[in-house]
Amino acid sequence: MEKLKRQAIESDAQELNDLRAEALRLDQRRERLEREMTEGAQTDDPAMRTYLGDYLRSMRSEIARVERDRKRIEPGLNRLEQRVATAFREMKTYESVRVAGMALAKDEAQRAEDAAEAEMAVMRWWRARQGAGRT
Repeated sequence: MEKLKRQAIESDAQELNDLRAEALRLDQRRERLEREMTEGAQTDDPAMRTYLGDYLRSMRSEIARVERDRKRIEPGLNRLEQRVATAFREMKTYESVRVAGMALAKDEAQRAEDAAEAEMAVMRWWRARQGAGRT
């Protein structure tokens, strides 16, 4: 069970990493566009001022598109983060149960070995006592 959960986590984690990389790329693109828009709006050239309105509308439109793309992947990103976190907790639970079971089995084996050794000691003592009583 633990192994299956680990495989599911690895698959989801890869998908999560891909979505995070896409989200980061979109965030960086938005920041770059905003920076370019701010820098482009600060022109002193009168010839460029006639195109400034179109430039700003175009940049805002592109920024809005990037933000829509980012919002589009957000639910999937959140869902995967939750699924990976839940699966990881479940896997840790399975691991804890497995480790506790192994410890219990080890303790039981040690108790059985101790009981067998105690029985052997009693038997040796009893034989030694019976052997001492004959002489």
